[in-house]
Amino acid sequence: MEPDDVIREFERLALDDEVELEIDDVIDRLALLLTNPEIQGKERALLVQAGAALFRAGLNERVVAALKRRK
Repeated sequence: MEPDDVIREFERLALDDEVELEIDDVIDRLALLLTNPEIQGKERALLVQAGAALFRAGLNERVVAALKRRK
C-alpha cells in the first residue's frame, strides 16, 4: 500500500457518516497502543505527534462547542 492509498482510506473514513470517529476514543486507543514497548524510534515519535494533533483538534472542538453554548 502506498502513502496515497492510506490517505485515501483516511479520507474515505472521514467522509463516511456511518463511521463513528470520536476524537477522545481514538486518543484513548492510540495511548493504549503506545504502551507497547515494541513501538519505539521514529514510529513512536510519529504516533505521539499524531496523538498530539488529535488532542489539539479535540480541544478546539470543545472550545468551539463551549463558545456556541454561551451565545
